[in-house]
Amino acid sequence: MKKKKICCITTVDVTLCSFVADAMYKFVESGYEVTLVCSDTTKVRKEKGDAFRYVDMPMKRGMSISDILIMPWRFLKFFKQEKFDFVQYATPNASLFAAIGAWLAGVPIRLYCQWGIRYVGTSGIMRKILKVLEHLTCTLSTDICSASQRNLEYAVSEGLFKADKAKIIGNGGTIGVDLTKYDLSRKQEYKNAVIKQYPVLKNKLVICSVGRLSQDKGSFELLEAFDRLAKEREDVALLMIGTTEGKIPEYLIPITKYNRVIFTGYTNEVNKYMAACDILAHPSYREGFSMVIQEAMAMQLAIVTTDIPGPSEVIDDGVTGILVQPRNADSLYKGLLQMLSDKKRMVQMAITGRKRCEELFNRQRMLKLTYEHRMSLMNKNIQ
Repeated sequence: MKKKKICCITTVDVTLCSFVADAMYKFVESGYEVTLVCSDTTKVRKEKGDAFRYVDMPMKRGMSISDILIMPWRFLKFFKQEKFDFVQYATPNASLFAAIGAWLAGVPIRLYCQWGIRYVGTSGIMRKILKVLEHLTCTLSTDICSASQRNLEYAVSEGLFKADKAKIIGNGGTIGVDLTKYDLSRKQEYKNAVIKQYPVLKNKLVICSVGRLSQDKGSFELLEAFDRLAKEREDVALLMIGTTEGKIPEYLIPITKYNRVIFTGYTNEVNKYMAACDILAHPSYREGFSMVIQEAMAMQLAIVTTDIPGPSEVIDDGVTGILVQPRNADSLYKGLLQMLSDKKRMVQMAITGRKRCEELFNRQRMLKLTYEHRMSLMNKNIQ
């Protein structure tokens, strides 16, 4: 009997590695042939092994007129040649190109993993253009997997699709957290290693951010908020875990030179750096469901994040963290100050957050629910 064929597509390798590939092993074990596609699969192939087929399909991030004109036709040719039974795509550009190509090729199941809405946070003509492209992706997909309930409700209110077209996996999110990487019995060991690397963190209450240092991640508001905190308190430090994207505004440059502000640069050991921290500050403008917040909860950190779809559903406001207003440095400052001012409450929030992560966002639960959801789509198509 011919194997059923599944194809999973993202624009860049990190999305395949972090959010897609692990959910596909179960399908390989069940006799499916799974192909993973992104701009460059070298890293994915190295990390995930030979259980899958790999195809490189070079795509640019951001708006590219040439890609919009060319890539859908490349995907059409690819899908016609491969005759997949099920195509799943995530991230804005890959999803747009794959949705057009799969629809034209007549792929029976076209699942759009809408783990974020590309035009949120934009304005003017760019917002209008991106909304048209997002609507097209949704329209050409047979099914949609939303990141969270609030993301789903927002998309429906925007007219992107009807509610009965979309599902949420569990309580929201992608594939959950691998709790083995967030072993609390090793937290002190990890913390000591980070303090040895950055002695200034010793005896400090450490606030961290994780991810790209960029405007849409709220990084600039965080630097502003920390500037106020640092002038009021000697016992706080800021650990910014990740790379810098774009240029930091001139008025923020002096803050980046404080000895209590540390930039780690890229690391694949986020869990170890988190272990040295007390609070995750995640003031993003837009999110799908935020794996970073789930991981911080797993490492037993208290959370201060923005009241937007996704983050506001990962935490329980006032119980495992505090919600603040997006694009608002003053609101972020007040949220962080509130957390820092009651250490006993902060510790209890962190403990409760870990329990919430274990119950709702552990990887084994999410992988099981993801497999059941994808199988239900395939069984529905057979009927």
